[in-house]
Amino acid sequence: MSAAEKPMYLAFVKFDLICKEFERQYHEYFDEHVREWTLKDGCLHGWRTREFRAAPNEGLLEQEFWQIYHINNPHLFKPQRTPPKPTEKNPWLRDRSNWGRVFYNVLSYGEKDKRLAKCWARFETNFSGTPGEESAFRKDCAKHITRVLELPGIHRAWQLEYLPHELEIGDPAPARHMCLYEIDAPENIFDVGLGTEVLPFDSRWSAHQLTPAGRHFAQMLQDLPAPA
Repeated sequence: MSAAEKPMYLAFVKFDLICKEFERQYHEYFDEHVREWTLKDGCLHGWRTREFRAAPNEGLLEQEFWQIYHINNPHLFKPQRTPPKPTEKNPWLRDRSNWGRVFYNVLSYGEKDKRLAKCWARFETNFSGTPGEESAFRKDCAKHITRVLELPGIHRAWQLEYLPHELEIGDPAPARHMCLYEIDAPENIFDVGLGTEVLPFDSRWSAHQLTPAGRHFAQMLQDLPAPA
């Protein structure tokens, strides 16, 4: 699937939950929240993830809990407002912190099978060059995720580009480009012993043009497509 034919986006909504006393209620609330979002016109899919802290991550430490939405318009979200005050029915609101929301354009996407993934892997990169060079780099990334998708344990692959937006909350994305993979386990895509990807990006770009900015792994908590 190519976003060139029909614009599509991924929205990442991120939180930390500092005190885990009410974690069960937190998960119950957001399971239902994501389910409600998938019923909205314009939302195609919803996920929830939790960052792996013991995985071979690199880069800026991201928030622990994420809600991700595959949408056709960032304006499905509303402008930032003051969060509601906690009540006895939602005590976890007291401990939720470090709220963030960023948007990405979906540049390309591939699916190998219908199996549900257990993890997500995110590889973030910055690129410095002319517009023509960046266009060529995007094409190289699209070819790369197609090749990675052939590896065992890789089910889907996304090529994303950060979209600064008026509805963004908190810090901007740590990098402009992201390759996102739905996988069975971190070792399907990253060799810890060698300290490199199982299938490294075969780059023709110089080190000053291509700068890795982050590598993160997350546990899949919820994977919910919109009803047909």
